[in-house]
Amino acid sequence: MKEACRAIDGGAMLYDAELPAAAQPGWFEPAWWRARGALTGEAGGRGTALLLDAGEAVPGAQWVLRRFRRGGLIRRLIDRHYLWLGEARTRGFAEWRLLAQLYEAGLPVPRPVAARYRRCGGLFYVAELITARLPENRTLRELYTDDDVPPDVWPRVGAVLRRMHEAGACHTDLNAGNLLVTGEGEVFIVDFDQGSLRRPGRWQAGNLARLRRSLRKTAVQGGRDALAPEHWAALLRGYHGDGDQSPA
Repeated sequence: MKEACRAIDGGAMLYDAELPAAAQPGWFEPAWWRARGALTGEAGGRGTALLLDAGEAVPGAQWVLRRFRRGGLIRRLIDRHYLWLGEARTRGFAEWRLLAQLYEAGLPVPRPVAARYRRCGGLFYVAELITARLPENRTLRELYTDDDVPPDVWPRVGAVLRRMHEAGACHTDLNAGNLLVTGEGEVFIVDFDQGSLRRPGRWQAGNLARLRRSLRKTAVQGGRDALAPEHWAALLRGYHGDGDQSPA
């Protein structure tokens, strides 16, 4: 993977220069894909992630276009606008570069394709990120809500989290919705917005605690009283070295 950056009207694009086609601004516009009949669906809620048949850009490619949007109450005031703090700190560029490092290191994350930002006046910008689409999957949240997590997936989740932490990658929103499980039992981590590389520290335990709270909430939403102790114990076994990411 080779990083390239190109200025565009009002902003810039960052992309993988090893792509067989040069990135273009139209890639970041839903209308561009819709006009070509290549916008195939949505994921992630609020229309933040659009599924693309990107064969016209790169033969055989399936991509995901994510438009960065705020959550919570502030979204009612400024849905997609972020404070400008310099190009390197734009949401799309920062996540593209982090994903590129993790992907090149062999971690189970989406391959980054391209990112863009556009300035909105002097103080704000909007941003988008394109990644390669992962194999058919369901989130751990969906599986656990339906009480349909295969027993061997729990230690695999733990093993993947251990690899992420050993690489120094801090995921700021590690929840069951950002862990994807394929039909073959592979586990992927997505949505590294505001993530970073750090030295070992208390943040690692904080990541796990955040995930545990998410799983507890998911269990209740699925009609159970709490997160089953044996499920969390299996995840921790994988985290501490007894898990296997490879499908049996």
